[in-house]
Amino acid sequence: MRKWITLGVLFLLPATMALAAGFSLGEFGGRAAAMGNAVTAQAYDASTLFYNPAGLAFLEGTQFYGNLTLISPSAKFVGAEPIYDNTVHDAKKQIFPPIGLYVTHRFHQKFAAGLSVTTPFGLGLAWEDDFPGTVISKDVNLQTYYITPVVSFQATPNLGFAAGLDVVLSKLTLKRDALAFETPNVPGTGSSDLVEAELEGSGDPAVGFTAGVMYRLGKLGLGAMYRHSITVKTDEGSVKFNIDPRFQPLFASAGITDQTIGAELGIPNYYVIGVYYMITDKLGVEADYSWYGWSVFDELTIEFENPALNQTIPENYVDEYQVRVGAHYELTEQFSLRAGYIYDRTPQPVESVSPLLPDDTRNDFTFGVGYKQGKFRIDGGYMWVNIGERSTVEDGVGKNDYGFNGTYTSHAHLFFLGLGYSL
Repeated sequence: MRKWITLGVLFLLPATMALAAGFSLGEFGGRAAAMGNAVTAQAYDASTLFYNPAGLAFLEGTQFYGNLTLISPSAKFVGAEPIYDNTVHDAKKQIFPPIGLYVTHRFHQKFAAGLSVTTPFGLGLAWEDDFPGTVISKDVNLQTYYITPVVSFQATPNLGFAAGLDVVLSKLTLKRDALAFETPNVPGTGSSDLVEAELEGSGDPAVGFTAGVMYRLGKLGLGAMYRHSITVKTDEGSVKFNIDPRFQPLFASAGITDQTIGAELGIPNYYVIGVYYMITDKLGVEADYSWYGWSVFDELTIEFENPALNQTIPENYVDEYQVRVGAHYELTEQFSLRAGYIYDRTPQPVESVSPLLPDDTRNDFTFGVGYKQGKFRIDGGYMWVNIGERSTVEDGVGKNDYGFNGTYTSHAHLFFLGLGYSL
């Protein structure tokens, strides 16, 4: 019995942090998001601090901008035969509200500074109680907070540079059943209801950096930005086991008690390059290419207070890219229409696809509107993220690392609203 209990708990955390490695967010400005985040070569408001900090060099005066995005994800799972029938299991309906907050100020003809707060890596996903994969994940929520001061230098009227520091805070919560396998003459085993594990952890502050360059000449704009990878570490995480009182002594004898844990997670570096062109006095378009170094997430090391539970789990993510295109059309001096598209390649190998993150290559479609009057502007829009259908069975062979095979169908609706004011 002790052997099987230990295995059940070892399976508690194999992909706990994989969530960030397969889900990056980019919708932190209403105008930018409506254009498919293809704004690396443009600088229209203070949200340029996130998309390309070099745009700061072209902003005048003091500017404030705030954006709220509401994310409503949807996921379904159908288990693979012959272990499962054709029952469709739905994830719980949830809303997640990532934010972008910005302030910029020009101190001199050539120098400006700004500060942004964004949440670019994170996700949450919860499954109903009858979901057969609760031993992998019942409810998970990962958040990262990037606090980024930036300074810019305008070398010429057409050329700007910028650099900034990323101070990163993170928080993870996870609920999961730990499966105790059937043991002869021991009633109640074989049920995932026997043990529920709750994990909580806040990462130690991590520091990275970002940089950018932007060139603007007439109708043409060129831009490039880079954000460096960081490693999120925690030595103060905790795991709590809610165990049927009848079996607490047995689990305790196997070293399965409430305890601290430590873990490390690599968050990838990435760069974006973009070209913008104003086709007419009213119509402008941009195309961007971005590359993400997801291979930094090749494994996850977890250290328990009880060393017998320590483990290193392979993840084997691969580097991948995005292609973004966006357009805006100025109806009047006050009103603007925007639209965009993102092709987003998944870095996740099929072996790592699980209830924590059923990821696949995404096709994102966006549109939005904007209104500006004097010093005030408002931007709004919508994005549909089509993640599609992905199976962990290939050529009749189940590939999932945990033996939990089936087909996931996922998508998400995003609604965003941005408000700006300039002095």
